[in-house]
This record gives sequence, C-alpha cells and structure tokens, in this order.
Amino acid sequence: MIRLRKPIFLILIAFLLGLQVMDPSEVWTILLVGFVGTLVTAYVWAQSLGRDIELRRETRLRWVQVGGQIEERITLSNGFSLPAAQVEFVDQSTLPGFDASRSTSINAGYFDQWTLSATCKQRGLFYLGGAEISTGDPFGIFEVNLRDFKRTSILVLPQIAALPELPIAPSGSHGDGQPRRNASEKTIHAATVREYVHGDSMRMIHWNTTARMNKLFVRLMESTPEGDWWILLDLDKQYMLGAGWDSVEEQCVTLAASLADRGLRLRKSVGLIGNSRELIWLTPQKGEGQRWEIMQSLATASPSDLDLGSVLERILPSLGRQHSLIIVTASTKLDWIKTLLPMTKRNIRSIPTVMLLDLAPYGETSAEQSAVFLEERGVICHVIPQGIMDLPKMETVPAKGTWQTTPTGDLIPLPAGKVTG
Repeated sequence: MIRLRKPIFLILIAFLLGLQVMDPSEVWTILLVGFVGTLVTAYVWAQSLGRDIELRRETRLRWVQVGGQIEERITLSNGFSLPAAQVEFVDQSTLPGFDASRSTSINAGYFDQWTLSATCKQRGLFYLGGAEISTGDPFGIFEVNLRDFKRTSILVLPQIAALPELPIAPSGSHGDGQPRRNASEKTIHAATVREYVHGDSMRMIHWNTTARMNKLFVRLMESTPEGDWWILLDLDKQYMLGAGWDSVEEQCVTLAASLADRGLRLRKSVGLIGNSRELIWLTPQKGEGQRWEIMQSLATASPSDLDLGSVLERILPSLGRQHSLIIVTASTKLDWIKTLLPMTKRNIRSIPTVMLLDLAPYGETSAEQSAVFLEERGVICHVIPQGIMDLPKMETVPAKGTWQTTPTGDLIPLPAGKVTG
C-alpha cells in the first residue's frame, strides 16, 4: 500500500498550475515540470520497492523446552535497481523476549541479513513471524507499507526436573496394593519359577531356566498388574500464586511433566487429566507418542475455575481398577477428600498418591498439617516444598555465525569463523 507522506507537493503543483494559467511564465513551467517530475519519480521508485522488497524468515526449531533457545535468521532483499534508503522492519512475534525489529537500508540488488536468538523462559504456544515493513522513496514523498502474514508456531514445552525419590502407591485389584504370589491373576512380571507339574500351561514355561536345569520350569506370577498411572493435575486458579518459574502454576506443571516422564521411562502406561481452561484428558498409553501428547497438553495448560473436588467427581466412573492415581495439587482445604476416599474403595481399589505443594512461602497454611490429615486416612502424601525443582538451565548458543543448510532443508548454525567446503 502506497501512502502520500507529503501532500504539500500536490498543493505546490496545483498552485504552480494556477499561476501558469493566470500568468504564463517560463519560470512556472520549469518549476511545474520539476515538481511533477519529482512526484512521478518518487511514486515509481516507491511502487517498485514495494514490489521488489522480499522477506525470508528461517527458524531452526519448531519446539523447545523451557530454558532452551530459539534462533531465527531474517533476510530482507531489494531486487530493485535503485536503493531503499530507509527500511523499517517491525516484528510481530509473540514469543516473550524475542523482537527482531530493526531499521536498515538496502542497496540495489543487495540484502540485509541478521540472526536473532532468544531463551525461552515461558512455556506455551507462541508464534514467530508476522511483520510490517515500511519503506519509500529517498525524497520522503511516498511511503510503502507491506504486511507479511506468514507465521511459524513455536511450542515451548515444560521443563523435566530431576525429582527426589517419591514413591508411588501401586495399584491392585485386591485392595491392598501389594503383590501376591501364585495368584490366578497373571501379569507380565514373574515373581519366581518352579518345576513343571501336569496341568500347567505351556505358555508359562520359563525356557531359560528349563534349558539351564535340563527340565521344565514354569513362571510364578505376581497378582498385581503393572498398573497404569493416571496423573491428575489440579490447576484451580485460587491456588495459583506467584509469578515466573517459582509460581505455583509452573511448579505444578513441571512436577506433572516430570512424573509423566518418570512413568514412561519405567515403561508404564501414563495418562493425564487436568482442570485446565481447556480440560485435559489423555488416556494411559506408552511410548514417545504419548510423551509428546502429554508435554504438548502441559505446554498450553492454564488455570481455571474448576476445583479439584468437581474434577474427581467427573472422572470417578472412568478410572479402572488397575490404575495408580497421582494427584498434583496445591489445595490445602481438603474438601475434595470427601470425594477421594469413597472413590478409592469403590473404583480404583488402591491407595492414591498426593503430591501436595507447600504454599507456606506465600503466607498460606502449611502443607504439613494437610499431609498428616491425609496420611491418617490412608492416603499417601508427599509435601513438595518450594525450590525442590531447580531452575531450568538456560542454554546459550552464539547469536552470530554462519548457517549450513542440510540436504533435508534443516538449518544448522555453525560457530563464527567456521567455513564449510
């Protein structure tokens, strides 16, 4: 879009034209031709720049964890045969701490290129891209405004923290959560072996022991199944105190992400429920695909008005008998315990595990008293003090240097001074 920046030129041309009509003179003619020629030249110059200015943005990564770094290379090129004396580039990226805006000038047939990096300190879904470019003729008569709507999504995943040993109550259909030997409910875990007797299933033969002892042995299985993990993340906004990494919200999300990572590494099926603004419900699954789904959901999770008791009531019919329920919450009022206790007897038939964040640093009731209350009622509770999860290590990579394009089209930053053949 071209905009006339100095309308005084049109006024002067109209004035000179009027003088020429009323009092024809060579002076008015020369001035009129000069002003009209300058106006036309400026218009053509600005219009050509608007057509030949090109923007290219190249992002190295599409997702990163909190503490990681994003880099983007931006190239503004001028394909016109005359220079762009002044170019204003206004970046509209939404990633906190990332602003690629700058003023520059580009000679005819050349380009300006710069690389910008930013450390991702906040989880969420953000965008790199969207820009306004302003340029014009060197006389400042016309201004050209260009819009670039292309955006690249950047998903900042929660950090995985190194947690201390936090025992999780096992699940079990017998109600005690303990494994039993020689039971009719078989699992994939063998407790021991014994000699084969008539009537044993051939599928239960332990071939390694059979080969070593030169006679048939069968496996004795534990009665408690491997037990899926249901992680319930409570994001009731009335308890989401503080700001930044030390906020209750970020600590809860990081704890849930770290627990999910631990469960998946133990080859368990892990599910996630969260009373986020958009309800999170991921059924227990194994593998890297499930890890990605969980981390993606946690990256965009945000507090809501839904309290923990209401969530427990909603999920009660959906939890099976062989699930370990892990609750991550900062709620110390414990009104939700009225819903939890009957549920442990009727549906899950195992002891739930509560990860209770301590709000004492924010002037709230200490979590220790609530933990004692839960323990007395048979609920395993771990108090999570502030600072148990360290700040994420902020990665630093050189902002300057060269980039190499791989055969697959990926961009790899190279240290400054390194030249590839």
